[in-house]
Amino acid sequence: MSIRKPVIRKPKIPKIKKPLISKRKRVIKKSPSLSLGRIKTTLTSKKPIIRKKISPKKHLGTCYLEKNCKGVLSKKVTKTHCKSQGGKSWKKSGGTCEIL
Repeated sequence: MSIRKPVIRKPKIPKIKKPLISKRKRVIKKSPSLSLGRIKTTLTSKKPIIRKKISPKKHLGTCYLEKNCKGVLSKKVTKTHCKSQGGKSWKKSGGTCEIL
């Protein structure tokens, strides 16, 4: 007598069935509910962007009547403004005394 080999069955893999083309959902382009003729696009006017010009920082200091920074004439002024006021010396805040 001959002995038969035991047969191991392969597991069944279910087939993926695609729906028919006629039954597939088609991608429909979304359109607004109102007709295109009645819809008017309004352009919102934006305020123009105003950019400030960055000027070089002016160094402010104290203006003095006499040389060697004695006798305060005015405070928080530029060097040129001090000279036009008639100051004899000028000192930048945290700096050294400058003779005009």
